Amino acid sequence: NTASIEGVRGLVFDVHGYSGTDWHNDGSDFIQWGYRLSKDSLDQSAENNCPIDITSSSTRGSFTHARQMPGESLECLVRGPKSLGQRFNDQLPLSLASSETCGRGLPSLDYQDPKAVASDPTYCADNDGVCSYYSGGYDVKVHERMDWDNDPTFSGIHMNTVQAELPRCIRFATDETRNAVHEEFADKLSIALCSFMTDLFGSDIC
Repeated sequence: NTASIEGVRGLVFDVHGYSGTDWHNDGSDFIQWGYRLSKDSLDQSAENNCPIDITSSSTRGSFTHARQMPGESLECLVRGPKSLGQRFNDQLPLSLASSETCGRGLPSLDYQDPKAVASDPTYCADNDGVCSYYSGGYDVKVHERMDWDNDPTFSGIHMNTVQAELPRCIRFATDETRNAVHEEFADKLSIALCSFMTDLFGSDIC
């Protein structure tokens, strides 16, 4: 019952890093944004799979609360023009990163379909032809439910959650540029996160 979903005006942001040796360019340049939606769930070639709200139940994904707010949809929150991935994309490039595409978001408005990208030999170097996409793990799932009850009905109060898998071009950069890249990344990330939450919850959130 979506009418019973209550939520907290906030966002749990879970940060990880991936080596991505199955991707070209030493792990690819993508930040993989995870909302507990697999690449099959986000597959735009699948029949009736876009927008994802059509096939998605009220408890699917990690924005169970945010998607129920007036004027919001899971499709727009995850890969629309104001999604976290796209908000970060709009601030690229990172001036001292190893490539101009370092930090591009998957998914985002620019890269809406993780399965298509992960299957594209332009990006994927895996012998099986499909690279890994990290859609969000245990922390994203459990921390969304503020009552800490592992209840499959997703009842109770919710926190909106997202996981970000950072590529090597951000995490390591080079010995000479690492600190500067980290500082610039943190600055652009804070702008993306704060603007996202302000649009969603109101001007007093940041």
